[in-house]
Amino acid sequence: MTAAWSKGCRRHYPYYFCVTRGCEAKSKSVPRAKIEAGFADILKTLQPSPQLFAIAKAMFRDAWDMRLGQAEAQRAEWQGQLKAAEKQIEDLLDRIIDTKSQSVVAAYEKRLDKLEREKIVLAERASKTLPPKGRLEECIELTLKFLSSPWKIYEKGDFALRQTVL
Repeated sequence: MTAAWSKGCRRHYPYYFCVTRGCEAKSKSVPRAKIEAGFADILKTLQPSPQLFAIAKAMFRDAWDMRLGQAEAQRAEWQGQLKAAEKQIEDLLDRIIDTKSQSVVAAYEKRLDKLEREKIVLAERASKTLPPKGRLEECIELTLKFLSSPWKIYEKGDFALRQTVL
């Protein structure tokens, strides 16, 4: 169906018409109010079962746990890189102490400065806090509310929410 406006004697009227080839309703206009009333009737009848809610919660929990695991693995990787950078810094400091040439010392100090900056970045990344377990319910609350009554959201929502329901 495609939306369009038809011009009447005094004003324009909203209609939908079918443009599908081979359709028996092709090129026939249907008033927008009739289509939207039918859609509203269908949407009012959509009420998910408790089993569907249980499945949706389980899916959200699994996805949450998977993302939490990925975040933990990433943090562990950053901590490993941080330890490796600290080891390289210690090795460079030992080499600086043993070196007599000023040009070699300058090159080591330049490399040491770069490693220190990298260490700061890795420490910041590794120290990021992971979301607490309790936040899962806060995050999925709106989603479950949407699943429980899409008609209420469609009826009272703005244009963006109506598009989401569609």
